[in-house]
Amino acid sequence: MKYDLIIKNVNAVLENEIKKSDIAVKGERTAGIYESGSQTDAAHIIDGSGKYLFPGGIDTHSHFFEPGPTYREDFYHGTQAAAMGGFTTVMDMPNTDPPVDNDEHFQMKKKKFSENGHVDFVIWGAALPGKLNHIPRLKQLGAVAFKAFTSYAGESYPYSKTIDILEGMEKVKSAGGIYAVHAENENIIAALRKRYADSTWSLEMHERSRPWYAELAAVGEVALLSRITGCPLHICHMSIPEGVELINEMREKGADITIETCPHYLLLDYKSFSNAGTFAEVNPPLRSRERVDRMWKYVADGSLDYMGTDHAPYTYEDKNPANLWDAPGGGPNIDIAIPMVLEEAIKKRGLNYIQMAKFISTNAAKRFGLYPNKGVIKIGSDADFVLIDMNREWSYSRKNCLSKTKETGFPYEGRKIGCYVEATILRGKVIYQNGKITVDAGYGKFIS
Repeated sequence: MKYDLIIKNVNAVLENEIKKSDIAVKGERTAGIYESGSQTDAAHIIDGSGKYLFPGGIDTHSHFFEPGPTYREDFYHGTQAAAMGGFTTVMDMPNTDPPVDNDEHFQMKKKKFSENGHVDFVIWGAALPGKLNHIPRLKQLGAVAFKAFTSYAGESYPYSKTIDILEGMEKVKSAGGIYAVHAENENIIAALRKRYADSTWSLEMHERSRPWYAELAAVGEVALLSRITGCPLHICHMSIPEGVELINEMREKGADITIETCPHYLLLDYKSFSNAGTFAEVNPPLRSRERVDRMWKYVADGSLDYMGTDHAPYTYEDKNPANLWDAPGGGPNIDIAIPMVLEEAIKKRGLNYIQMAKFISTNAAKRFGLYPNKGVIKIGSDADFVLIDMNREWSYSRKNCLSKTKETGFPYEGRKIGCYVEATILRGKVIYQNGKITVDAGYGKFIS
């Protein structure tokens, strides 16, 4: 058989082993996993010697601002940045303008994404107070998860109080979906923001105004409500080890809860990166170095299920309002999250390749119903791969990124990274290689 693509002599990170292989692709699927050096009959051959082939990354948490303030980012540019970073599937959050809270808004986002996306995509639905009756229809349309905030998230996306969460979980469970939460306690945050309103803003003050216990309090509440309702729960962007420990206790009692964290909670802390100012402001905030190191324990033992980037670029003007307390939380990293985290995990902390393939891809595919088409290198699965050189050092600058905005104030500017994305393959087609996107907009496909 003549294949469409063969990746030769590569260290393939399979589900249960690393195997030096020739990976063969026919059409959109993985068609063969052969002994290294045995296959040459293909229209296109990539030499993977000395490199590692992971299943394509799945970003469980991205913000492309479309529809909405697309001067920051949009599907066209944001999905190019995703491909550059080794992601083949992205899950776009529903807190857009308008939010994904009904049939019309879902279809609007799907159309824009389908026309402009370069990677496959999943659309989340909104779980908003007073708009829960739309959830069954959104599930029919293909929304896999439904997001709520327990803290203020803007006028167009009201946050959910206890009764809203309970009723939302009941509705989501009935529809067969997953309830997802940005977990920070609004009562604590509102009181502390008022207390510190006259203080000079800094990363440390930002963390003090949204402290670890505000996150833990919200995590505890939603975890308890998940147990009461039996609704599957997804915790977005966990930043504290105490939250992981609480969820582990709930899991032992039978709760169906998974946890996402982000690169910044594994790499950055508020003291070491204080000079970045509001460009390093995220919500939940950056924590202490001690908590960062403790988070890695839970990556290593699998308690932290997967990685979302929380990719959300902003401009200089956005991040520098007259009162810095009004600056938005968020930053870009979809184009470098995988190489940064793989370098830290494997080369600096001794985690293994199979663990990290699960963390960046497989676990998310299983949780959100994409497996075995996505998230694994396996015969018959989608040929979604990221080819990684674990020994190539390079310096990052947003001047060279594929995002729409190129602001260089964010914390990773100038960072030397000893891990490099050589190529990204989606459904058998090379979509990124040698610094360039190699497919047209619209190649990305909606995944229901």
